[in-house]
Amino acid sequence: MSVLMSGTVLAQIITVAVTPILTRLYTPTEFGILALFTSIVVILTAVMTLRYEMAIVLAEDEEESANVFALSLLITACITIFLFVIVWLLRENIAAWLNTPGLAPWLWLVPVNAMLMGLYKSFEFWSTRNKRYKKIAASRVSRAVGVVGGQLSGGFLRFGAGGLVGGQVLGQFLATSTLMYDTLRGRNYRVFKKVNTRLFRPIIVKFKDFPMFSSTQALVNAFSQNMAPFLLGVFFGTSVVGFYSLALKLVKMPTNLISESFNQVYFQNASDMYNKGKNLGPLLIKATLYLAAGALIPAILLIIFAPWAFSLILGEEWREAGVYSSWLMVWLYFGFINRPAIGTIQVLKIQKILFNYELLLLVFRIAAMLVAANYYTAVTGIAIYSVLGAVFNLAIILITIFIVRRREAQNEPE
Repeated sequence: MSVLMSGTVLAQIITVAVTPILTRLYTPTEFGILALFTSIVVILTAVMTLRYEMAIVLAEDEEESANVFALSLLITACITIFLFVIVWLLRENIAAWLNTPGLAPWLWLVPVNAMLMGLYKSFEFWSTRNKRYKKIAASRVSRAVGVVGGQLSGGFLRFGAGGLVGGQVLGQFLATSTLMYDTLRGRNYRVFKKVNTRLFRPIIVKFKDFPMFSSTQALVNAFSQNMAPFLLGVFFGTSVVGFYSLALKLVKMPTNLISESFNQVYFQNASDMYNKGKNLGPLLIKATLYLAAGALIPAILLIIFAPWAFSLILGEEWREAGVYSSWLMVWLYFGFINRPAIGTIQVLKIQKILFNYELLLLVFRIAAMLVAANYYTAVTGIAIYSVLGAVFNLAIILITIFIVRRREAQNEPE
């Protein structure tokens, strides 16, 4: 975790340092276009590998792991081709549906960024299996440098929304290239000698729960967490999307500081324990309580002081984003402490429960946002959206603990 967190810390320091400059180079509307672009990419990323990349860590031996890795790369390539066709046919329509004509010129970069994200996930899990944590940390730093460099350059050159979008794509390209180079160079290249396409079919069957439930659940989750920009854009305008996206980005940084690194290490350790027949209950509960205690004070401080901090650091124009941040922190706190529960669900291969949970949350959130859009303000909609997320995140933690403890009780010798 310390190695992975070092990369995350440096990446976030870079991002935070330039944010006050970016908010003076770009308008809220331009940030709104970036938010819609990013939301589309994040949703598509959930299915770019059909989640087979997670099975890279779960594979029983190196040969099986190598074939799962190759399969996930192949799936990413096929889906990318399909996305290019869709964007070519419906680019103008998509921008019109989202009430954001300024998004249309940049939609052709959506398949590119989604492909890079899909490749990155595969290489990241391969690196995790092989404990290449330093390279994962380096990739996160290179992503931040690319994003910041591209967006600053685009801002000074007055490229508008294109500078923000271009920086986003450049950063992901550098991150993916970092892990790809490390995997393919030297003796690591030998892994591909173990790839046998005849093994793809049994692998697809063995890990079928990942595309059937995990990928579907991830898609629903991605849409649930990224539906707000779409609805806010349609009902309240692109500038509100800009406020919301920057608020979410900055508030997520403290949680991402630990959660991304924690996820990688917890998933690997939980997988090892499960494969050895050890109980996961103590690890799950301890990890959840550790995260809850560590994040409580920072969460309270952000809830109280976010509006003041945003207006002071980013400019008075962005005070509304600080108000959004206070509400978003309520949801993100419980989303932060549910990481062990989500990882445990994946290890136990009970993704169907997670899928049903995500689907129910999505329905409630859409209903709440539609009501707020028709009868209340954008702030009210975001508040309801966040509280619902907090309640559901707490519920999935308790449900997972109950399932794990019940299984362990049933397996205990009499």
